[in-house]
Amino acid sequence: MKLFYSSIIVVLFFLSIFDLIVGLINDAVNFLNSAIGSKVASRRTIMIFASLGILLGAFLSSGMMEVARKGVFDPSYFYFSDILFIFLSVMISDVILLDIFNTLGFPTSTTVSMVFCLLGAAFSIAMIKMTSPFNNEPFHHLTLYIKAEKTFTIGIGIFLSIIISFTSGAFIHYFIRSLFSFEYESRLKYVGVIWSAISLSSMTYFLIIKGLHSTLQGFVDEDLTGFSLFIQEFIKWIHKNFFIFLLILFSTWTIIAKIFVSLGYNILKFVVLYGTFSLAMAFAGNDLVNFIGIPIASIQSYNIWKESGSPPAEEFNMKSLSGNVQVPSSVLIFSGIIMILTLWFSKKTKNITSTEINLSRQNEGPERFLSNSFSRGIVRFFLYLGNHFFKLFPKRLLVKIEKNFKQKKIHKEENIAFDLIRASSNLTISSILISLATVQKLPLSTTFVTFMVSMGTSLSDRAWDRESAVYRVSGVLKVIRGWFLTGLMAFSMAGITAYFLYFLKKWALSFLIFLILFLIYRSYKTSKKQDQKIKEKPFFGIVNLTLDLTLNKTLEILNPILEYIENIYKNSIEGITQENLKTLQESRNNFLKVKENFTKIHNSLIKVIRKTKNQEPTAGILYLHIYNKTKEIIESSDIITNHTLFHVINSHKPLKYQQKKNLRILEHFMIEYFNIIKKITIDKNYKKIQSSYTIKNKILKKIEEQMNQQVMGIIRNKYGTKNTFLMLDILLQSKKITERVEEIILLYHDALSNISFKKDASFLAL
Repeated sequence: MKLFYSSIIVVLFFLSIFDLIVGLINDAVNFLNSAIGSKVASRRTIMIFASLGILLGAFLSSGMMEVARKGVFDPSYFYFSDILFIFLSVMISDVILLDIFNTLGFPTSTTVSMVFCLLGAAFSIAMIKMTSPFNNEPFHHLTLYIKAEKTFTIGIGIFLSIIISFTSGAFIHYFIRSLFSFEYESRLKYVGVIWSAISLSSMTYFLIIKGLHSTLQGFVDEDLTGFSLFIQEFIKWIHKNFFIFLLILFSTWTIIAKIFVSLGYNILKFVVLYGTFSLAMAFAGNDLVNFIGIPIASIQSYNIWKESGSPPAEEFNMKSLSGNVQVPSSVLIFSGIIMILTLWFSKKTKNITSTEINLSRQNEGPERFLSNSFSRGIVRFFLYLGNHFFKLFPKRLLVKIEKNFKQKKIHKEENIAFDLIRASSNLTISSILISLATVQKLPLSTTFVTFMVSMGTSLSDRAWDRESAVYRVSGVLKVIRGWFLTGLMAFSMAGITAYFLYFLKKWALSFLIFLILFLIYRSYKTSKKQDQKIKEKPFFGIVNLTLDLTLNKTLEILNPILEYIENIYKNSIEGITQENLKTLQESRNNFLKVKENFTKIHNSLIKVIRKTKNQEPTAGILYLHIYNKTKEIIESSDIITNHTLFHVINSHKPLKYQQKKNLRILEHFMIEYFNIIKKITIDKNYKKIQSSYTIKNKILKKIEEQMNQQVMGIIRNKYGTKNTFLMLDILLQSKKITERVEEIILLYHDALSNISFKKDASFLAL
């Protein structure tokens, strides 16, 4: 069995590397979003500042390691084997859980995951020991094994951070925005300098001074030498002269900020980059325990067991684990390097940032979440409350305040989610809250704090207006629900895993290792498939849209869509005539890809029209008409693919011979029509449009004939109800597709004709 426990330590070591990777992917959103959302600098520059923060934070995080060793359960009531099973269960469950959330692109809390995994595994092992025939202890003895009060305090602290962070972000940023307004450039010389000095002083004090103090608490006074002794004396002086030190710090940063402003540099850019560094440092200092605390505690347990002569693991009490153990700096730095490499090279870190930016962005765009009755109720309640609350204040005061919240300028670069004022508020408030928790050695969730601070500042900035409030509230509620689900899943997974490890040991370990490797491989394949998805080119980034540019760009969108629609139509007809379920499912899946990409075009519609050059309004009108007709083609394809699949998958009666023959003839004409249209659009030779009229008329005539045949078949009771409705759907939607494609070609033809003559919208009367 000695080899078995040694192998567990090896497995825990490799799991810690995986946990560092998946944990960093999940938590990168916390310290990158403000800088990325405001586009304060290039992504490379942002990553450099974040990397430096991670490295320093990792070095200063040793004071938090006691949470993993003795924060949730009392080691003195467990044996060495029990402790290893608990730690192994926690790491396996944590890696699987975080990887699932990362693959889904949904940020969760690594702190909640770790704490509830520990709680679930310890609870499972404690219940096994208490209910065994040898002990048969009463249920209330569970409080001896599990530190219920400490666990409750941790849980309350974590979930209170949701309320504290949101309210702090909303109220503090409200006053900051009132001072700056959205036209903040003119106020940077005075208000900007003061705010920058306050922000930089706060982050410097909490992250550098308190961070060093937290690290030195792990040392005994006799162990302090050289620089460590100097730092301790310096910190003691700060505590005795707090206000003097704060005044010196504020004055120093004020001078630096004033110099930056005098040189014409936007000081807020430095604040955001410094805040990114600070928040990354706070993340590493507070959350590193979530990733390596368990493996380090397991190695410490193994060393204690080996130094005691390797007695029977099932009988060796782990009371010694309750003592203070210093973590080697090399381990912390190595962990920081792994996180930095993951930050730079993992593609998932780019995908998982979208949720928070989408919910907090200031500009218009697609809403990721749908509204629900609960979110609508909340919005109505606060609208009602707000209307009555603001009646208590003079109108003149409200008008004066409201001026600071009006956006008079449209951002030149619309991809910026929010400005530097909000970015600096997000980082400053989040850094301070997380640093306070780190100093108190409370495992506060950085995800909860940064996300809710960002939501609070968004609310203050009126980003949640009546156009988007229900969707944003719904999204926030879903994210919070996911956090609670994380705790439940972590508790359950770790508890079940610990149970099987306790009884099955080697067999359970082998199965769980195989499961982790399988899930990681599957996650990799899923991520690779997502990267290979077809990507259409919506109009993001187009400036001063002209008629010529509109014609070229819409063709880039239309040609691949027509290609897909042709294949989808062909597969649908072949699938229904041959009753081939696989072909119909493939057709439906291909259509859903087209629909997903068309949604991106739909979301860019308003941006395209706004970027239309004032002298050429026909460009925006043309795009609107082409968009609308393409949308109708997509909707018709939706009906055909859905109804044909529905007919076969429900085993309805197959089509009659004459119905199948008619559809094959129609398919032949439709494919011929698509080929002509594609040739016209690719060659841009609209003189050949006459040739498409001939085949179009044949299609419409054939559809009319088939509909007449269908009516006669119904009268003679030849066709059933399901067959009739299916045929009518296919025929009517085929007619609609044919007509809309022709109308799009006519739009291009007339637009090209008008470019040479007059530029008006008369040709867009279709």
